[in-house]
Amino acid sequence: MADPFEIQIICSTPGDVSRAERGGATRIELAGCYTTGGVTPSPGTIRSCIAATNLPVIVALRPREGHLIFSASEREIILQDAEWSLEHGASQVLIGGLNAQLEFDFPLIETAIGRFGGECIMVNRALDSTKKPHRNFDRLAEMPIGGLASSAGKGNAIKGHEDLVDWQSRVDFDIYASGAVLPHGAAKMWSAGLSCFRASARHSAGVAHEGRWFEGELYPVDAKRVSYMAKAIQRAIANEEEEEASCGDTV
Repeated sequence: MADPFEIQIICSTPGDVSRAERGGATRIELAGCYTTGGVTPSPGTIRSCIAATNLPVIVALRPREGHLIFSASEREIILQDAEWSLEHGASQVLIGGLNAQLEFDFPLIETAIGRFGGECIMVNRALDSTKKPHRNFDRLAEMPIGGLASSAGKGNAIKGHEDLVDWQSRVDFDIYASGAVLPHGAAKMWSAGLSCFRASARHSAGVAHEGRWFEGELYPVDAKRVSYMAKAIQRAIANEEEEEASCGDTV
C-alpha cells in the first residue's frame, strides 16, 4: 500500500530527480536556479526530468529572479510556459504572484484555471508574502485549484503548521507544508494533521573549480536527506498506529 503522505522535492536536474525518487519522494517539483529561489526551468530540463521519472512532475514557473510583482508581459510568459509544460507532460504547474498593493494576484490564477483547469494549478508561496495571508487564503479557498504550497505566512512551515492544519480542514485541495521542512518537523506536522510536505533536501557539493566569472558551488538534492524525511514520517505513522492499537486493547 502506498504511504499516506506526499513528499514533493524541489529538483533542478535529472540527477536531482533520480536522487529524490531513490530517497522516497512521491512528487517532483522542477525549478531552475535554486540559489536565487528558483526560476522557470528550460524546456530541455523539463523534458529530460519528466523522462527520468514516473512520479508526478510539477513545474515551478517564475520568469525571473527577484520580487513577485509581475508585469503584464511577465504574467503572459508564465501562462505560455504553463501551457507548454502541461502539453509536454507536467502534472501541474506551480504559479503565483503579487499585485502592487502586495495582495495575492488572483487574476493570474483565475486566468490559469480558465485556460488549463484548476486541477493543473498549484499555487506557490506568494500567498505567504502578502500583507494579510489569512484573508487571501479565504478567497483562494473558494477556487478550484489542485494544491497550495505555504507556511501560512510564517517564516517556516513548523511555525505556521497549526494554521496550515486549520486551512487544510477547510478545503478539498492539498496544502503542502513549505519552508525549511526538516525530518523532525515533518513528523511533528504529520502528528498534528498534515500529510503533504514540500522540501529542497539539498546539500553543498563543494566547488569543483573556482569560476572566474560565476559561482562554482553546486547544491544537489541529497537522497539521504529525502530518505530521513520519509522515514521520520513513517515512524510517526507507526507510533500513531501503535497508540491506537494500545488504546483498543484497553477498551
